[in-house]
Amino acid sequence: MPMFSTENKKIISDRYTNRYLKYGYDPKTLGWDKGKQISRYFTLLSGFNLEGKKILDIGCGFGDGIKVIKHFTSNFEYLGIDIVDCLIDEAKSRYTDDNIKFISGDFLAIDDLNDYDIVIGSGIFNFKLLEQDNYDFISNVLNKSYSICNDGIAFDFLSNKVSYELENTFHSDPSVILSKYYELTNNIELINSVMPFEFSVIASKKDKFEREDTLFESYKQSKEFQICLDIEKESRIKNQEG
Repeated sequence: MPMFSTENKKIISDRYTNRYLKYGYDPKTLGWDKGKQISRYFTLLSGFNLEGKKILDIGCGFGDGIKVIKHFTSNFEYLGIDIVDCLIDEAKSRYTDDNIKFISGDFLAIDDLNDYDIVIGSGIFNFKLLEQDNYDFISNVLNKSYSICNDGIAFDFLSNKVSYELENTFHSDPSVILSKYYELTNNIELINSVMPFEFSVIASKKDKFEREDTLFESYKQSKEFQICLDIEKESRIKNQEG
């Protein structure tokens, strides 16, 4: 099943190609006039341990999510996918390390994608599709992404909690998106504290927990949980002394 109908694919490809011809390597080509894409990628990636991971970036554009990954680690493998040929060509010219690959293609139509640790996508759900249901499209991408990942997935969305919407943009209802994520796992984080009209949702595949304490095992390995244990220990000591 392809991501887009032939008509939608042409509209999207033409839009980005025309912008690229006008702006070149610039956030404006990707529709990010305010240049906040690094913040978006940081939000999607910062919740994961990226060391030694295989990362798949759907709708990768110029591949600039790599800048954020390199902030955390130099030990990673990356595959960027996009349906717009000129963006992929530009990405290939900028990121040439052996651990970085790009392909021009349709994520949902490629059958041999598997065994990635983390799957991300930024801005891929923002366009209002013609004669395609946007929420069905979102579900298809989320389901396949989750099925091929080991650690988790992260995507961002335009929010419908706004005072106006442009005719060609799709604004997702956060409650609808959360319900789709909850069909996959209960280990979910929704972040709407970075940008007022956009939100990101991160889902972890590490959702094991013990019934005795009902805490995710992944959380119990975190620095935050260790701090909680230290606070509890300090409290017990004070109570015993007092």
